[in-house]
This record gives sequence, C-alpha cells and structure tokens, in this order.
Amino acid sequence: MASSPTAINKGDTPWVNLTVAWLGWLFDGMEMGIYSLIAVPALKELLQHTHSTRPVGWWVGVMFAMFLLGAALGGYVFGRLGDKIGRVKTLAATIVTYSLFTGLSALCQDPIQFAACRFLGALGLGGEWGLGVALVMESWSNKSRPALAGILGAAANIGFLVCAIVGLSVGSLSWRWILLIGLIPAITVLFLLLGVREPEAWKKSKERGEKPDLRILWQPGLRYRTVMGCLISSVVVLGTWGVFQWIPSWVNQMVGGNAAHERATTQMFMAFGQIAGAFVGGFIAEWIGRRWSYAIFCAGSLIFSVALYATVHSYGPQLWVMAAIAGVFSTAFFGWLPLYLPELFPTRIRATGEGITYNFGRILAAVGVFVGTGNLVAYFGGSFAKAGAVMALVYVVGLVLIWFLPETKGQTLPE
Repeated sequence: MASSPTAINKGDTPWVNLTVAWLGWLFDGMEMGIYSLIAVPALKELLQHTHSTRPVGWWVGVMFAMFLLGAALGGYVFGRLGDKIGRVKTLAATIVTYSLFTGLSALCQDPIQFAACRFLGALGLGGEWGLGVALVMESWSNKSRPALAGILGAAANIGFLVCAIVGLSVGSLSWRWILLIGLIPAITVLFLLLGVREPEAWKKSKERGEKPDLRILWQPGLRYRTVMGCLISSVVVLGTWGVFQWIPSWVNQMVGGNAAHERATTQMFMAFGQIAGAFVGGFIAEWIGRRWSYAIFCAGSLIFSVALYATVHSYGPQLWVMAAIAGVFSTAFFGWLPLYLPELFPTRIRATGEGITYNFGRILAAVGVFVGTGNLVAYFGGSFAKAGAVMALVYVVGLVLIWFLPETKGQTLPE
C-alpha cells in the first residue's frame, strides 16, 4: 500500500531533520575527501618513505577497498538498527563512529593500522547514508522529495569542496594533522540529541506492530527490487571509486613529489562539478523519469571519464575542466539514488533496504577497486590513467541494467 502525504506530518521536525542529515552528509564528503587528499603522502611515509609508484598504488587500492567493505557492513548493521530502534539514535552512533576512527587514523604507524581505522570509520559513514535519507524522506511530503534528494546529494560534495579548500589552506601540514579534522563531525550529535524527532511515518509503522523482518526483502515483489537495486548501485559506486576518486592520486603521479597544492586544486574543481551534478540529479530524475535519467548519467560518465584519462597528459586547466565535467555526470547519481531507492521499499524495512542495496554496491566496488583498478595500475606499469579509462567501462553495464527496473516517477513512497 502506498502513502500519499500532501503535507508535512504535524509530529515531524522536517527542517531540523534535514539540517542534521545534510550536515551528516557534508561531513561524509569531508571524510572521504580527506583520505583522497592524503592517501599517497601518508602511505609513502608509512611504507618507510618509498618513492615507487607500484606499492603505493596497491595500498591506495587496499584503502579504498577497506573503506568500501566497512561502509557496506555499516550500511547493513546500522540500517537494521535504525529500523528497530529509530533513525535518530542510530544516526548519532554512525556520526560518532566515523568521526572517532578518522581522528584515530592520525596516530597510525603502519599501513595495516591505517587500513583498520579506514575500515572501522567507514562502518559509521556507510550507516549514515541510508539513515539520513530515511530520516529526511519520511519527514517531508512526496512533492518535496526531488529537491531533497538534490540537496542531500550536493551536501557530500560540498564536503569535498570544503576539504579541497582546507587542503589548499593547510596543504603544508602533515597528513596526520589534516586527519584530525575528521573529529569535527561528532559535534553534530548535539543537534541529534536536542532537536530531532523520529519521523511520524516510522512511529506509525511501529504503532501498527510492523516488524523490520529481513525476510521481507526476499519476498516475491521486493526480492526482485532488492537484487536489481544492489546491481544498479554497484555500477554507481564502482564507477565513483574505481574511476573518479583516483584522480588525486593520478595528479600526484603527474606532478611528482608531495603535490599537496595540485591535488587540492584538482579536488576543488572536481567538487564544483560534483555539487552541480548531485544537486540536479534528483530534478532530472523527476523531469524525464528514473530510468532515462540513470541511462544519461551512465553515458555521460563513460564518455567524459574516458576522455579525461585519454586526452589529459599534464597538470593544468584542461585537467581541471575535464575533471569538473566528469564530476557532473558521475555524481548526478548521488542526487538520483536518494530519490529512487526509498521508492523501492516500505517504511518498516526502508533503512535496511536502502542500506543493503546501496552498500552491496560497495562490496562489489571493493573487489573491483582492489582487483580491478589496483591491479590494473600495476599491470599498466603504474599508470592511473589507463586503469581509470578501462574501469570506466562499468557504466556500459549500468546502461543495460536500468531498463530492467521499475519506473517510479509520480508514485508515492510505499507505506
């Protein structure tokens, strides 16, 4: 049965909920941006100041894989907890988790410790995604959801921009000091404790005695949506982490040395494109439909990612512009996913369904990044550009898969 709210429920705190989720997503972006910014210099130091590209490239792949696996597990664990005890308390726990372990990463003395902190911090970050989406989408009317999807999607990428600006401002600082910035998100927990209420949709589901039984996702009807949701999310996440997020490491290879300023500048231009793409992703999905918009994002991501890696051979304005354009398409999905995934699942299992479908993509992406991009870098003699161009072919898979999913444009959230 579908709900059809035309206005915000009286018991909700929509603006506070949106603010908290938006801040949580912004700090997510900051955390991911911090690691992209400092991964190469940190690993060079932890690997006893090696100057060889191959072991550093391999360990960058390990870091990405640890993040993706941790986020996948966190999305499931915290999603289940959010359906059982509520969105608000669980969201607070996710933010504390990723803040704490990002800060602790600054104390690491070897790559294994660094990877462990990356994995544990990612537990919270992965959980925050689905909970933030559920909290906001269940607190606002259906007609507001395309705009909300864009606002949330842009938040993480504004976090990337903030991180780039921080990198330009304090690029000369040790990577350890930069990681300590990751402790800041814990402050948002105060907002959670003081001003946020559980969405009325979740409370009514509890009052009806509905249980977040995991088996619901595998019943006829929802089983197909769950599996296909996992697959289309996998394309998005693998494309992001296997293609786009390697650009700062590629810049470091181009420039040589520490290249802190160059990486941060490139990240800033990437963030400009990412913010624009994520913001319009939900609106485009509402305008032309969920399936056509996803297909267009796949085609654009493929074309501009390959063009970026194939035509740019030195650091400079061409790289900045191409990275920004590629960022528009590759990140439009993150305004699309917050709109589409909640439409696949009923309230009682929504946070779990979102967590499983989105974060299953991170499991496949972890394998793809480590086995795919990481080994491709080594196979191509340390070339991030060739590896990234080959990995961009994943978007071809998305172009095929999307036509096997339901079109939900104009439908209300399932109750």
